[in-house]
Amino acid sequence: MWVEGDMGLGKNWRWALGLSLMVGSVLSLGPAFAQPHLEDDPPLARAQARVVSHTVASFDAKVTLRVYNYARIDSESLARSEKVADAIFGNVGIQTLWVDCPTSKEKLRAYPACLSEMGTTDLVVKILPRPMAMKLRRHTESLGFAQACPETEPACELSVFYYRIDELATKGYKEDRILGYVIAHEVAHVLIGPGHSEDGIMRGEWTPPDLQRISWGLPLNFTSDQSKRLRDTVLRRTTRPVRESPMRAILTAR
Repeated sequence: MWVEGDMGLGKNWRWALGLSLMVGSVLSLGPAFAQPHLEDDPPLARAQARVVSHTVASFDAKVTLRVYNYARIDSESLARSEKVADAIFGNVGIQTLWVDCPTSKEKLRAYPACLSEMGTTDLVVKILPRPMAMKLRRHTESLGFAQACPETEPACELSVFYYRIDELATKGYKEDRILGYVIAHEVAHVLIGPGHSEDGIMRGEWTPPDLQRISWGLPLNFTSDQSKRLRDTVLRRTTRPVRESPMRAILTAR
């Protein structure tokens, strides 16, 4: 949901994607947590997993995502999540390129790809464990948030609260798929700003049926308008000059 505040509820951050446990007009997630574990993917989910790719050279609209894996997700699981996000953006004509980056200054030299200067199509993805996330925000139900980002700004940031996704996994949802969708949702906010749709991936709050669709590999899509805006924005960012900004410095652990 769109909220204002410190890391989700104050004045500095925007675009927190939330899962509400409130009773009333907002659907509670409680009933979904009692459902059995989703042991097997249906045929559509298995098919989707086979077609996603990290390299689609024909795309002219590309974004590079520098990933800071503070949550220490294992590499295979993270790669599956990245492929989920690949497929989401591939459907709207955008290629996503992924770069692993260090989570401490001591490891910086081991990641030479993260030493290059960042442009307006280079975004920073921070995957945070509970201790780091709790230092940043007060809203306990958010899955992530994204930074307000002019098109001339390089190194724009989005953060994912991985422990919340891990909690959903204990209730039967597929964490690698959920993570891929959260990243895609927040990347979209960086690119096209505020605003949610009544359904699809850009809902302000994902309902239990939404989470189950994601877990089964049944897509939540961008609207046609969102798809066009995303692609057009990436193409504009590709040609815009970079504004001088302190954020052009290499981002390391804080």
